[in-house]
Amino acid sequence: MTRVDEFNSFYSATSGQVLQVTYAVCGNRQVAQESTVDAYRRAWRDWPKIRQRNPLGYVRNEAWKLTGLSRGTHPLRRKREDDSDTALLDALARLSGDDRRLIALMTLGDIDLEEASREVGLAAEEGIENVTTALAALEQELGQSIDEIERRMHNLSVITTKLPLPPAAAVRTLARRGRRRNTVALVAAALAFIVLGGFTITDGDSLARSAELPSREKIGAERPDQALMAQKLDAGNLLTVSQVKKLNPARSWKIANTNEDVNNAVPYATCPTKRFADADPLRVFVRTYETGALDHERVAQAIEVSRSDAAATEAYKRIVGWYSDCEHPRVQLLAAYTVKRPFGDFQILRLRSYRFPERTFTVGFSHSGSVTSTLVHEVDSTRAPSINEFARTLSKSVARLCVASSGTCTSNVEVLRSDPPATTLAPSFLGIVDMPPVASVDKVWAGTDPVVGKTNPAATLCGNAAFTGESVAHASSRVYLIPEATELPPQFGVAETTARFDSAKSAKNFVAKVAAKVEKCPEANLSASLDQRKTIKTATTTGNVWRVGFQVDKKAKIYYRMALIRRGKDVAQVTFTSATKYDISRSEFEQLAARAGQRLIYMK
Repeated sequence: MTRVDEFNSFYSATSGQVLQVTYAVCGNRQVAQESTVDAYRRAWRDWPKIRQRNPLGYVRNEAWKLTGLSRGTHPLRRKREDDSDTALLDALARLSGDDRRLIALMTLGDIDLEEASREVGLAAEEGIENVTTALAALEQELGQSIDEIERRMHNLSVITTKLPLPPAAAVRTLARRGRRRNTVALVAAALAFIVLGGFTITDGDSLARSAELPSREKIGAERPDQALMAQKLDAGNLLTVSQVKKLNPARSWKIANTNEDVNNAVPYATCPTKRFADADPLRVFVRTYETGALDHERVAQAIEVSRSDAAATEAYKRIVGWYSDCEHPRVQLLAAYTVKRPFGDFQILRLRSYRFPERTFTVGFSHSGSVTSTLVHEVDSTRAPSINEFARTLSKSVARLCVASSGTCTSNVEVLRSDPPATTLAPSFLGIVDMPPVASVDKVWAGTDPVVGKTNPAATLCGNAAFTGESVAHASSRVYLIPEATELPPQFGVAETTARFDSAKSAKNFVAKVAAKVEKCPEANLSASLDQRKTIKTATTTGNVWRVGFQVDKKAKIYYRMALIRRGKDVAQVTFTSATKYDISRSEFEQLAARAGQRLIYMK
């Protein structure tokens, strides 16, 4: 590629983004337009010096400096901004210049907090402190969440896309002539180039109608930065061996395979039903890392570059769904985590296969712009990497993709336990992936479709809960069995009933009333016994767990495990009917009851 072609590609791919960042930090479209053009003129003048030294950072810095000069020289020159997001621009203007730049670079500049701090000239620690304070100020002034503010920042493109930028040939010509004209004259001359057709054919026909362009050129015309960056994405953007090694420093890691075949349909992990979630991606990469140890420890990283942010969002949802709907024999979801970031959260799930040998899966999902990335760690063991270390590795995988994804990234992350992602079918009920393994049964659990009715299949002789009455808005039930396990007796299974009450107070009173009946059950029924009591209390749920036994005859006794869990005005009752050796432990049922409470978040 010649020097001219190199600059042309750089200008085409980045000028729109630089204009948007500059507009966000100065709040004046004319100043932003002129400063952006003059910054690229200077970039071409210094191209031999900067081309290998972060030219994009150079242009953004020059544009920022020029906004200050332009505003000082022409304090009265300002186009009306009434058609823009004036409330956001005014709120940004009340921040310091450094803070405005940090927020604009993180939301619109496709760089993380550490790099943004360097570009502004701050230490990383100072940048973290500044941006945290600035974001809190914006949230308070605008009365919106960070996600909503980020969307408003991106919506500034409605204004900047209307601002004409000259073709690269015009910028190069004026830079080469060394004309020391002010930025107004530069823009005027550039626009004259456009109107009169005074630029060479090497820059393309910028006036061609989009409908007449081939589909590949349309992609570039609609979003040249995304198309160009996606084409530049390569295996070098994947995690390195040294980065993966942090998941288990005691092992010697190596790259086992790197595959870029979009037609390869073989899943690279346990739960996905397909290899890729996007049916028509621009690029795909799957790299596997291994240690060669006897426990078969391995890592897989998959990247899908979609043709639009919307397509990537759908792919991300589909990948998460593959794991939340996972239906493999003896595979259970252990925990879910959210990786909190200033702009957009990630998810991590930990699952375990209870087949021999037991195998633990840690899966992270990230989505930034047009790129969706999945990171999977597997090992034949109950041990696994720390969630914090896995989250840091996941964040690093995103940081390596930021420029290519047209997304927003930061290295500042916080990991929190969270509710599991919703299942596709009956999300307010337990999912198949929540069900525990039973004895040596190697078949898949199955759940019936939820049924609305007055009968409560989760009711027992102790408590006999009936989800009826004026305070119950609606109730439904679901039954879980292992239909292919012919060795199980007919009475074996799990029943769950969920209900929404008209208020949290009504739900609380219902749970208290049923719990009191359960506690008195041995007094009312001499054949009944009650043990293994447990109170469940979290930040969002409260409930009780019991084991109830009934003496059938002198030698035989049957047991039920029962739980009542409340989350706000929603209640779940879960009953497990065991059969001789086909039982689950006390802790396993307590975990199942807690998961039922988490699932109530999806109650409608």
